[in-house]
Amino acid sequence: MSRLTIRARLIILSSALLCMLIATNLYLMRTLANNSTAVATETELSGIIDSANGARIAFGEMRYWLTDLAVSLLTPSERSAADARSRMDGYLDRLALRKPKLVADIRAERDQFAKSADDAVDRYTNDQRVLGNSLLAQARQHSVKVDELLSSLISELRRELTATELLSPIFSSWLWVLR
Repeated sequence: MSRLTIRARLIILSSALLCMLIATNLYLMRTLANNSTAVATETELSGIIDSANGARIAFGEMRYWLTDLAVSLLTPSERSAADARSRMDGYLDRLALRKPKLVADIRAERDQFAKSADDAVDRYTNDQRVLGNSLLAQARQHSVKVDELLSSLISELRRELTATELLSPIFSSWLWVLR
């Protein structure tokens, strides 16, 4: 190296620094691309979890209004139950894109719940309280199953989200370095 001119040494040093800069940029670009994918996945999973929570809330409202309908036989309760069911369907449609089998199971249990609750309303209307109570107890069993399925879905999605978040610390540390 001592035989080289200053100009040659500067060229070699500049080339080495340029190569290091290119390698660092390539590494950062690859890391940022991987982390942007992880962030996109986290965002998608968060939206799906929100939909699952929305479905759970809508089902709770539907359950409330159908029970109220069984007791009061009021038309506004019936309308409110239908609205809650419609909202729940919207959430379930979004969830079906990711978990179609589980959503199909939830819909089947929810439909059984609604059928039993509607039959109970008919029995109460016909002054058959004992049969109405029995049908409402069946509806409650289906309601518990829907809650269990929605809870398992939310737990599963949260586990996926946690697994995705484990990829993100690299991204966070690079953001701290770049500040």
